[in-house]
Order: sequence, then structure tokens, then C-alpha cells
Amino acid sequence: MSSIRKIKNYVRNFLLLHLPELIEFGPRGVTIFQDISNYLPTYEAETIFDVGANVGQSAKQYLQWFPQSTLYCFEPASAAFRQLQTNLQDNAEARCFQIALSSTKGTGSMVLQGQSVMSFLLDSSKMQEVTSAADLETVEVETLDNFCRTNNIPRISFLKVDTEGADLEVLRGADTLLNEHRIDLVEVEVGMNPGNKRHVPFETAKAHLESKHYLLFGLYEQVHEWPTKAPHLRRANAVFLSERLIKANTWGEI
Repeated sequence: MSSIRKIKNYVRNFLLLHLPELIEFGPRGVTIFQDISNYLPTYEAETIFDVGANVGQSAKQYLQWFPQSTLYCFEPASAAFRQLQTNLQDNAEARCFQIALSSTKGTGSMVLQGQSVMSFLLDSSKMQEVTSAADLETVEVETLDNFCRTNNIPRISFLKVDTEGADLEVLRGADTLLNEHRIDLVEVEVGMNPGNKRHVPFETAKAHLESKHYLLFGLYEQVHEWPTKAPHLRRANAVFLSERLIKANTWGEI
């Protein structure tokens, strides 16, 4: 990684962590944490699921903003999972699971190529993305519905999904939880233009969640088309909240 890119990443991570401390009611969409604080001031996130946790980049922010919550981190790739465990070993609130989440239970193949954040669960639609330099790793695959049922987890406060294009399959594996509004907020990584074949299109994720009565809360981490240096958006993190949570925060308690 070049020195300039390292500096940019440092500044970006610093702002993500500390900008909310410098502003109270700044522009909507700067950080999800500040927006939750501003627009859901009485909300407490008790259970957080970090699906596609990689080495714990997001997990550390969740632990900072919601120190009383229980954090479940899911990372199927072995090397990233070991680093995740090391990075979170001093946090009793964090629990790490080396499994992939999808729409069905079984086994699958993780494609490991390039940086660990780019690893993805292989399916027929991504065959063209597999290069000759890629390694494949067999992983356990589970659904969110079954995981929560097996582990006696009645509800999820905040669900973050970043699985390099498999986000919709993760949501399909949470049909019961979503239909019963047992997830309060859902963050998914989405593609923002039709040329981006890597991520689930924003419109697709939006239609899926709206069909279950989840409404858009905000767009975060908007990234331009960096592979071609084009100025239009490539991807963003879209956050949706359940109508149940909206009503509870507007007219009374849950």
C-alpha cells in the first residue's frame, strides 16, 4: 500500500471514530452512530451482529459506541478469523464465529484473492470473478434464523452485513427475523450503479427490505468508482430501520 493511501486511510478512520465527538447535529449521513444518537435518542443497541467482520474494523467502533451491547462477529476465512480473535481478545462483550451466513445451511467455498476484505462466498453468479491466483477455502454456512434459534437469541438490535455481494442471501436467511421485526436496524453494502456487478444493487436491497416494512434511514461511506477513477458512486452502506422501531420511538416504548 502506498504512503499516500495509508495516510488517506488513517485520516478516514480517524474521522469515522472522532468526527461524531466534534459535531452534534451535523449533516445527515456522516456516521450511523451519530445519526442514531440524534434521531433515535432513547434507543439502546443490546445485540449487534457483524456479518463479514473481517479483522474487526467495524467491531471496534461498535464496542466504542455501544459498550453495554453483546457483539457477535462472523468471519469465515481462517486467516482473517484468527486476526479477528486476536484483535478482540480483550473484549468480553465480543463473540467470534468462523462461519459464513447465507440463505441456506451447509458448506460453501470462500474465494481468497487480494486483500482479505475482498474475500467472498462463491456462487454461480461470481464464477467470472475467480482468478487463477485465487485460493478456495471450504467453510461452514449457516442462516441467521437458524443461528438465532439455536443460540436462543430472540432479537438483533443492529445487523451489519458486508459480504462482498452476498448480502441479499444473508437477508434471505433471516426471513423469520425480518418478517417478525426482530431486527431493529439493518446495514447492507449496496451497489450504486448498474455497472457494479460486485455488490447487490441498492434498488434490489431496498425493495426486499421495504417488502418487510423496513424503511431507509441513511446512506453511509459513499465510495466512487475507484477502479476506473470515475466520479460516480460505486457503493455505499444503506441502513434501514423497522417500522416497529419507528412507531416505538415516535409514540411509545417497544
